[in-house]
Amino acid sequence: MQELINEVSRKLRVPQYELPWAVHERLWSIKYLILLGLFGISLHSMASAEIYAEVEPFKTAVTMRFQREWGFVLYAGILLAISVVNRKFFCRYLCPLGAGLAIPARIRLFDWLKRHKECGSPCQICANECEVKAIHPDGRINANECHYCLDCQVTYWNDRKCPPMVARRKRREKAATISLARLGNGLPDTQAEQKTSQAPTGP
Repeated sequence: MQELINEVSRKLRVPQYELPWAVHERLWSIKYLILLGLFGISLHSMASAEIYAEVEPFKTAVTMRFQREWGFVLYAGILLAISVVNRKFFCRYLCPLGAGLAIPARIRLFDWLKRHKECGSPCQICANECEVKAIHPDGRINANECHYCLDCQVTYWNDRKCPPMVARRKRREKAATISLARLGNGLPDTQAEQKTSQAPTGP
């Protein structure tokens, strides 16, 4: 629901607001504190834990369709209102379920999110485009906060957008242009010439 609201607001060109990196990075810890608090309460009383689990507004917004006491409706409404100007605010900073899923992510066998050595210094394209701001200014991806939309991986291979890939494409195009020019002038292609010189000669 919050994503749908944010998509509509972006289509309507509503200005988006992103928190400064220093604030954004510190707010990550809130959802882990909420998860820890709920776990501690559940050890004392499951009934109480179910009440405090209302920090997750899913029940209010989806299951009961806002047919609840005004406090629950106000809380869910505020979170949805924030979604107009900030993408996935609840998921990024408050969701205890997201925190619970992020903890096992620390134990992973493969670090398969690829990065170029230029990522972060000087290139910031992926960091600026990341919807949840899970990419550090130095180019590192925080796997615990990454929602695996894979947009950065699409950019990684894009030779029209990613600077290292653009440079690689231009080198290929330059080599191809030089090769065609040599053939057009009746000159032997360098690669073909090298292959000919390396070919074994008969007895």
